[in-house]
Amino acid sequence: MAGLTRYAQPVITYNDTNVSAKWVPNIEHLTWKRAIGQNKRADTISIVLADPTGVFRRTYNIVAKQKIKLQVESWNWNYPGEHHMSDATEMEITRIEITMDKGGGSSLHIEASSIPPSGHFRLTKKSRVAIKTDLKTIAQQICADNNWTLDYRTQVNPKVSYSVQHDQSDSAYLERFCHEQDLTYKPKNGVLHIIGNQDLEAQAPVGTIVCPTPNSPGGINGRGVIHVRLYEDVEDTYAHSVVTSKDVTTGKITRGQADDAVDQNGPTLNVVNKPTSVSDPREYDTQEK
Repeated sequence: MAGLTRYAQPVITYNDTNVSAKWVPNIEHLTWKRAIGQNKRADTISIVLADPTGVFRRTYNIVAKQKIKLQVESWNWNYPGEHHMSDATEMEITRIEITMDKGGGSSLHIEASSIPPSGHFRLTKKSRVAIKTDLKTIAQQICADNNWTLDYRTQVNPKVSYSVQHDQSDSAYLERFCHEQDLTYKPKNGVLHIIGNQDLEAQAPVGTIVCPTPNSPGGINGRGVIHVRLYEDVEDTYAHSVVTSKDVTTGKITRGQADDAVDQNGPTLNVVNKPTSVSDPREYDTQEK
């Protein structure tokens, strides 16, 4: 960095050691995805390092399940003298790939996830019974099993009269409850976050994506555009959507329908969310105890 030049670079920590000085100059490709929503549970990073002489393989002996952390440090990006370090998610390496090419040399590809492969949250299948409890208590037990803490940020806490975790991982077991209650969960830095999808949608926007101009770097909140891709993808389309949902606290069933204003002749999508229709009808209490 020289003077007041706008400047940003990744900061990489591997096994609790800052390796940015040797790793960053050799980066061929870097992707950092922050996941949120019902179908995305883990933050992930993907790094491709040019390694023509095998120095990374010999020096670091990189193997799966080791820790890696990524941040972005910037100077003078929005105004002179500004220095900003982004937050980070500690991850574990899930995949390592070494490629060799006669024309392009060799490279080292590292992928990591915030859901650690060394833990049993996603893979270990368990069998146990929950009786006269609630979703928050079940989530606290899962956190205790995985040495996490719980950040339960929703008012929805359904009573669970009787539930069997039969040959299921903690991830699959929690997924079932969260999906039925329109909640989303995400493990990050030793904390299991659970929040309602409606709460997420009600939050203020993180920022506005602005196209760059000669006098502005653009991007989210003016922090610069690296790459933006907007696309529309059509696979399944419906003319009508009918949603039926049951409130587990009151037992009330609500039904609603939405219609496509342009296409009235297509198929109908039927979505039914009734928690009592799961494998065991004793699962939820509809009355407060």
